[in-house]
Amino acid sequence: MTTAQASDVAARFLEALSRRDFDDLAATFVPEGKLRGLVPSALREAEGRKAVAERFGIWNDADEWELLESDVEDFADVVKLRWRIAATDPEQGRTVYEQTAYAEIDEDGIAWMNLVCSGERRAD
Repeated sequence: MTTAQASDVAARFLEALSRRDFDDLAATFVPEGKLRGLVPSALREAEGRKAVAERFGIWNDADEWELLESDVEDFADVVKLRWRIAATDPEQGRTVYEQTAYAEIDEDGIAWMNLVCSGERRAD
């Protein structure tokens, strides 16, 4: 797979995330794709398109939700993705969080993604 093709898959992932279209997000992963996410409370893992999409759905289920910024860049033999999201939490008010991920992308989509999350931060 070319670098441009891998970046295109990563861009499709971010576009699906921005719309919170978790079916389209799932389609960017290979059928047996894997996710490992280090969030402040734990290490979260999911395997398979459906499980990966469900995990992103859990993380992004706020009523008022907005993708503030995102970017994609090549890094050695993987793709680096970064996105920042703002949401409104009933108890905390307006919050933001950022996730940075590294993904291996092959002809069929994202084979694996490892990410780290800042956790929700107040956006005063």
